[in-house]
Amino acid sequence: MSYSNLLFSAVILPLSILFLFFDRSTEYKNLVLCITSLLFWAWGKSFGVLILFLSIIIDFFLALAAEGSGAKTPKATVFMVIDFLWNAFLFLLFTKNSSFSSDGLLHLRNALIPVGVAFYTLKNLSYVYDVYSGRIKAERNIFCLFTYSVSYPFLLAGPVLRYGDIEPQIRKREVTSQKLSNGITRFAIGFAKTILVLPVLERLYEAGLDKGEPTLAGAWLGMIAFFGAGFFAFTGLSDMGTGIAQMNGFDVGVNYQSITAKGMLSGLVKSYNTSMVSFFEDIRSDFAAPAVATVLLSVLGGCFYAQHRFVLVFALIIGILLAAEHIASKDKIEHLPYLIKLAVVFILSMLLFSSFAFESFSDWASWFKSLFGVGNLYTLSTSVKYTIINNCWLLLIALIGVNPLGRTILAKLDTLGESSTKAYTRVRTLKTVCTALLLAACYIVLAAQTVA
Repeated sequence: MSYSNLLFSAVILPLSILFLFFDRSTEYKNLVLCITSLLFWAWGKSFGVLILFLSIIIDFFLALAAEGSGAKTPKATVFMVIDFLWNAFLFLLFTKNSSFSSDGLLHLRNALIPVGVAFYTLKNLSYVYDVYSGRIKAERNIFCLFTYSVSYPFLLAGPVLRYGDIEPQIRKREVTSQKLSNGITRFAIGFAKTILVLPVLERLYEAGLDKGEPTLAGAWLGMIAFFGAGFFAFTGLSDMGTGIAQMNGFDVGVNYQSITAKGMLSGLVKSYNTSMVSFFEDIRSDFAAPAVATVLLSVLGGCFYAQHRFVLVFALIIGILLAAEHIASKDKIEHLPYLIKLAVVFILSMLLFSSFAFESFSDWASWFKSLFGVGNLYTLSTSVKYTIINNCWLLLIALIGVNPLGRTILAKLDTLGESSTKAYTRVRTLKTVCTALLLAACYIVLAAQTVA
C-alpha cells in the first residue's frame, strides 16, 4: 500500500486518526499506530509482515549485544557488521522479489527502488549503529522499538529518524488540535504534489527523453522535468509522511531542504534526503579516513536509489567529488562567487545525476548527444508540445513551488497571521479552504483513476 492509495488516504487514515481520540494514553496511540502500520505493510503482501517481525527481533538483540560488548570494541563491531549484512539482505529481498513490490508513485523509468524498504532498513541500521557508537542506550522495551520500526509515517520517504531523537515521543506524546491542523495541511500539500503535479512532470520527461524520438528541446526539457519529478516525488511523500506523523502527535523534521547552490554538490545532495546524508556524515566522522568513507557512502547511497550497475559508476564519481569538496573545506567553497557555484552544480547535475533517468550507458550517451543537437530528428516533438500546452498551469505551479517565490508567499502569510487575531483568523480560514480544495481535487483524480 502507499500514501496515494484511495482506500488508505480516504478511509484507513481518517479512521486511524479518529481512533486516537478514544483514549489519551500514549500506549494506546502506539497500539493504534502499530495496527495501522501492519495493515499498511501487509496489504497485498502479508508474508512481508513475518519478515518485519523477524527483523525487529534481530535488531533488538544485536543492539543489546553491541551495547554489552562496549562502544566500538572489536566484539561490538562484529555485531554491527552482522546487522549491516542482515539489513542489506532485507533490502535486496524486498527490492528484488516481486512479492514485496510497492505500488508507490515513483516510476521514474524504474530507476528508483521501492523507497519504503530503503528507509525501513536504513532506519533500523541507524538504531543499531547509534547503540554501537555509544550515542544512545539499547532499548529494553521491544514494543517501543516495534513502534519505531514499523510506523508507516516514516516509511515511504523518511526522514531517517534516529531512535534517540524520537524515543521520548514514543513514550509520551499527545495529539493536539494544532498538530492535527498542521498535519492535515502538510499532508494535503504533499498529496497534491504527488497526485496532481508529479504525473505531469513524469509525462513530460518520458516524452522528452523518448529515445525513439530524440529532439533538442526534448533532451533539455525532459531532463529538467526528470529532476523536477524526483524533487516533487520525494518532497511530496515526505510532506505526507511528516503530516501523518503530526496527526499522530509526533514532531518530526522535514526530510529535504530548499535546492540551492550555496553548498555546491554536497548541498544539492543534502537537499533531496537531508536525514540520510546527516546519518552518513555521522558515520564518516567515525572513520579514520573521511574521504574514503565519503566515496563508499556515496556508492551506498547510489544503491539506495537505483540498481543499475552503470549508475553506481556515476555514484562513485559523485563520491569522489564530494570527498574533494570535504577536503577543500566548506569555508573555501563558500568564498567562491555564487554564479560559479551555480554553474558547477548545474553542469554536474546534467553530467552525473542525469544517469538515474536511464537504464544503460548507451541510453544516457544518446541523450547527452541530443543536448547538442547530435542525432536529433527535429527541435520539438509533438508529444512534448502537447504535454506543455495541456498542463501549462500545473507546470507553472510546479515552477513556483521550487523557487524562492513560493516560500516567500507562505512566509508572508505566516507573518500576516501573527500580526493580529483577526489576521490570524483570515489566514487560517484561507489555509483551511485551500487544504480542503487540494484534498478534494486529489480524491477526485484518484477516484477517476480507480474507475478507469
